[in-house]
Amino acid sequence: MEQKVLGKFLNYLCNMKTNIPSTMLAVVLAEIGAPPKVATIPVPQPGSGEVLVKMYCSPINPSDLAFLAGGYGIKKPFPVVPGFEGSGTVVAAGKGILPKLWMGKKVGCIASPKLNGCWAEYMVTTASSCVPLSKKVSMEQGSMIFVNPMTAVAFFDVYKNIPNPSKKLQGIINTAAASALGRMIIQLGKQKGIPVISVVRREEQVEMLKSVGAEYVVNSSDPDFELKLKELAHKLNATVLFDAVGGKLPQQLLSAAPKGSKLFIYGRLSADACEISPGEMIFTGNQIQGFWLTNWLHEKGMLQTILTIRKVQSLIGNELGTTIHQQFPPEKISEAIETYKNNMSLGKVLIRF
Repeated sequence: MEQKVLGKFLNYLCNMKTNIPSTMLAVVLAEIGAPPKVATIPVPQPGSGEVLVKMYCSPINPSDLAFLAGGYGIKKPFPVVPGFEGSGTVVAAGKGILPKLWMGKKVGCIASPKLNGCWAEYMVTTASSCVPLSKKVSMEQGSMIFVNPMTAVAFFDVYKNIPNPSKKLQGIINTAAASALGRMIIQLGKQKGIPVISVVRREEQVEMLKSVGAEYVVNSSDPDFELKLKELAHKLNATVLFDAVGGKLPQQLLSAAPKGSKLFIYGRLSADACEISPGEMIFTGNQIQGFWLTNWLHEKGMLQTILTIRKVQSLIGNELGTTIHQQFPPEKISEAIETYKNNMSLGKVLIRF
């Protein structure tokens, strides 16, 4: 009896009138390297296990820039709507219990790797790619709940699972540290009592991070950068390294870190080739490994992902909150992208629908 009542209620939710139009505005990428343009395209329909989200906003992330340039791990057929994460309201549901449960809810969401992305007025994605937002989380912060906060939490999970036979406290070195992700890593490190060395490339970024509580900040543009980094790395036993830049920086990190360190490469902000000295690997016991959040989530499974998302939502107002620099309508997508590329350390740029 209870199952029948629940079924009727879910069907009622799915049949609610939501005044969904037949067409929508979307940012469309015609081919790799082409400037994204705004176009009017049909509103997609959700299939089995999917939902239609009326998008509220979506951030621009480094992963989005990499996708636009053809340098990201997820490939989609063109023309395509970019955008990996966002927030909105579920306004239509396909077959399945989870899609029906999400009907009418405000959600944070990520794009399906097989479908169009978040930079549109409406997006179809899998119901499992959505998470209902708590009342304490705004739609703006909810649009950024996956990529950076989940990566920050994942880094400390990776840190926890690295063998540490000496039991001595290990420090962290993180590059591109003036970013939203970099600031989250600083705050989580303080919360957990783990020293974090933040690497930036401009003096104003040093001062900015110190103003928000960073204790150890080094500037890669300083002439004595490598010496300062090595002194700090050995003092703090910084053997867990995260690099988003590439180029010559990975080699500098490995040269500065204590023997037996492990470097995780999770980005490529530099266009320069990444070169590592063979001797660095042969004689030091250092290791290099790639990190991709998508793979980490798959390894953790749905239950652990749900628990992680709950943890992230509880920290959004504190350690995992993100500064918003500017918001733009989709019609100004080119200006939005340039603003973000030229001012990454000032906060996120959102596309608002």
